[in-house]
Order: sequence, then C-alpha cells, then structure tokens
Amino acid sequence: MSPLRRRLHAVAALLAESRDLLEARGRDVAPPSIEGRGWTGFLEGLDDVELDALEIGGSAARWPERTPPSLVALAAAAREVETLDVLASPGARVEADSPLRRGETPRKRAQVDAFVRAVAPLVEARARGGAGDVVDVGAGHGHLTRALSERLGVPVLGLERDAARVARARALPSLSAPSSFASFALSDVVRDGLPIGRGALALGLHACGELGDLVVEVAAARGASVALVGCCLQKRRASTRRTLEGAPDLPSCPSPPSLPSLPSAVRELPKGLLGLSNLSARDQGVEATREENLAGRRRRLELGWLLEQRGCPAGEELLGLNRRAARGDLATLTGRAFAARGLPPATRAELDAAEAFGAARHARMRRWALPRALLARPLEVFVALDRACHLERHGHTVTVGTLFHADVSARNVMVLAQA
Repeated sequence: MSPLRRRLHAVAALLAESRDLLEARGRDVAPPSIEGRGWTGFLEGLDDVELDALEIGGSAARWPERTPPSLVALAAAAREVETLDVLASPGARVEADSPLRRGETPRKRAQVDAFVRAVAPLVEARARGGAGDVVDVGAGHGHLTRALSERLGVPVLGLERDAARVARARALPSLSAPSSFASFALSDVVRDGLPIGRGALALGLHACGELGDLVVEVAAARGASVALVGCCLQKRRASTRRTLEGAPDLPSCPSPPSLPSLPSAVRELPKGLLGLSNLSARDQGVEATREENLAGRRRRLELGWLLEQRGCPAGEELLGLNRRAARGDLATLTGRAFAARGLPPATRAELDAAEAFGAARHARMRRWALPRALLARPLEVFVALDRACHLERHGHTVTVGTLFHADVSARNVMVLAQA
C-alpha cells in the first residue's frame, strides 16, 4: 500500500469510527453520540473563555485537564490525520509577491502566487513530454489564468460558466505578456464535459465539490496532469458523494486484488455532512470574524424560533434572503423575513423572548458542536486523499499538501498529479 493510500485509510478509519459524531447536531438536548460517550457534562460545563479557546484552536488547542480521555484522543487523532506537508514556501501569507490586478485582493493574489509556484514543475514536465493544453477550470475573473500565462510563458485557456465573469476576464489587461497567451471561453464543464486530452494540464483553484471530482476523473481517464485546490465539497447536483476509490477500474489500470476497501461508513457521504468541511478553527474568517459568524448563527436560531411560533416550517428561516442578512440585528432580520411571508411584524415581546431563547440554545449548541468540529478538517483531507489515490491508481505521480497559510484561505489543500 502506498503512503498516500495509507493516509487515506487512516483518515477514513477515523471518520468511520466517528460517523455518529458527524451526524450529531443537537437542538433541544445533547446528541446521543455525545451523551453515549459521556461528554455532555464536560462540554456543558465549559466556561466562555474555555469555549472560545477550543473553537479557535480546534485539534491544536490545549484542552482542559478535566477533558474526558476519549475526547482528548479524538482531538489527537484528528490532528494526526489532518497534518499535511507544506507545498508552498514558508511564510506564504496574505502578502502577495506581485502587483495586484484591477479587482484583485491581496488574499487572492497570494493564492495565485503560491499556485503558480507549485504548478511550475508540471508545466516544465509537460513541455518536455510534448505540450498539451493548459486549462484553468472555473476561471472566474481570470486572475490565475493570466498569471500562469504571463509568468510561465504558456498559453492558458480559462473556462468559466458565468458569462459576466468571462467578459470581465477578457477585459482585464495583462501585466507583462501578450494578452493572447491567456484566452477565455464560456463553458459549463459539469454539463458539457471537460475538453482535455493526454498530456494536458487541468487546473482548479477552489474548484467546488462536483467540479473538483470531475476534473480528477477526466484527468485520470485521459492521462492529463492535475493541480487542484478544492472548496465547498457539498456543492453538487447529487445528494451524496461516492468515493472515487469505489469507481470502476479502467481496463488499463485495474486495482490490485489485495487492495483493501474503504469502510462502508465513508464510501458515500451526504452533501449535508460534506458542508462541515467548510468549517475552520480560526478567529478570523474570509468574510467575517468568528464573533460575527457566531452572532449570525444565533440570529438564525432566534428567527427560526419566531417563525415556528407563527406556524412556519423549521429550517427555512432565511428563505428568500441572503445568508449575510443574519449578521444584522434581529428586529431588521425578522422584519424582512416576516414581510417576505406576508406575516404581521413581530412584537417587542416576541423579539425579547426569541433573544432569550437564542442565547440559551446557542450556548449549548456551541458546546455540543466541539467534537463534530474536530472532524471538519479531516473530512476535507479525506476527499483530497481520495482524489489523489484515484489519480495514483491510474498511473499519476501525486503529492498532497497545504498550498498556503490559512490566513490566505482556510481551503488550502492541494492535489498535484503528474501524468
């Protein structure tokens, strides 16, 4: 068994053993998975300072001495399987190495800089072996596409399904190389297919869920190289994600008969569970601080309770609203949600009752969520390793590691595969 496959099976074993924790999302009472392990009293007894430290630190946090040994063991196991080699140069934080383009943030530029450095050896190998196409899948505004073509001196095609983004990508000027080195096309590759062949190089910086899987499957089947950083694993048309390791073999690359199977508990994961992989143990998120995100979750709880009191179904509190709406005050949020449903405005007494309810329930839910949150990063690593092993099984030389610091983006796990 290769080192990559051993790592895949290690993280798969942890997730399979903890599948009930992945499912655990208590509302009125602690989830059975927490209660059954004897963790409820400890979690509910955490003070706010301890809770903050554990939410921010995650598996690397210093857990209180009174922590149940089995919970300490879970944190240690999570820390072990989620620790990856660093692919980018040390200190690749928010500072960018090159000038910003119009509309490009320092964080995006730092991501692009690290990606270009990491992918350069694949471009050189491609040139030695007979050039194939270089395709940036989900190119967005084209920042990565242009940077690759300019700094590596190769033509790069950016594929994007949003027409407005394609138009903007075409309009952005190049910084140093002829604009003809980078081209852009309107294409929904999930619907229409990925136009790459043997010797090509398929790229994806924050390619979401189904798109990332598609890039890997097509590259494996056609002998193309891959450089991929995934994101938003839950974004897919199907309700579940099946592991690529369970896919049928190509006739030219059958699996060894002795290759062990992954545990059944992780071979097909609902996209609701995959969404957990977006969680990161940090104080500063990409769009908002941890405090702002926590306040938004509490507001959603409060709004959901108010709507349930009016006979509306649970779980649809933000129907018709942007999720960022929950970052405002409860009165404004409730006014918008009630108006969208044709409901009379909430009274001050109702709002006060909702805030009291939200404060109590949110405090408990945050504590119950700590064990589940420990599995967020392992879940992301599991999908990356599944993709990597699929490529390795089809003859690719594959490396998996972190591409840039979490300050640049928490979604930083890269799969590099040379065909």
